[in-house]
Amino acid sequence: MELITDTYLGWEPLTHTVDCTDPSWDDVEVRRTEGIRPQSTGSDHHTCGHPNCEHGDTFRRVQVRMVCRGCDTVRIISGEALTEVYSTTQNTGWGQAPTQCGGVWLWPGRPAAPGADPHEYLVTLQGSVVNRATLYGIITGYRDSSGQRVWMAGAEPDPDGAHQVSALRYRHVSAPCSSVEEAAEFLDITARFPHRPVAVNV
Repeated sequence: MELITDTYLGWEPLTHTVDCTDPSWDDVEVRRTEGIRPQSTGSDHHTCGHPNCEHGDTFRRVQVRMVCRGCDTVRIISGEALTEVYSTTQNTGWGQAPTQCGGVWLWPGRPAAPGADPHEYLVTLQGSVVNRATLYGIITGYRDSSGQRVWMAGAEPDPDGAHQVSALRYRHVSAPCSSVEEAAEFLDITARFPHRPVAVNV
């Protein structure tokens, strides 16, 4: 299963020219062809000894092209033996609008099963974009020892943070929460009061 951090982070937008008047891509088209490897028509063929490898004289090729009418930029992306996946925003999480919960924004991940609720959310303090710079936290669901579904929140990503949640480390982590809303409230409070006073008993 794909991690929610892979769903949202590490992707780069396709750029336009600096003077583009309408930076949006139109006419996105795909073409599937069979490519021929160079120098594979003689007696020395391109082969690979591994039984699971598809290397041969020919290969499946997928090309995607798009055009921007605002700057007349054309992008062509191609690759060998690509995997194509057809899905929906509901089944991938990505592409859905975030929902505001208290003072934070929740970006849904992939549901555990089609039609189910997401089992993870990335969290930002604004609702416009999620990336490494805007990421504030994560909410992830799991089953406790009794089988009850509970939620945990991690706040403030930090490679040296004391808490590992999913693929990233965080400075703060919540106790088990009974709902997504409760976990979001922990993140909201942590964002508004990052340096909570420490109670010391004398």
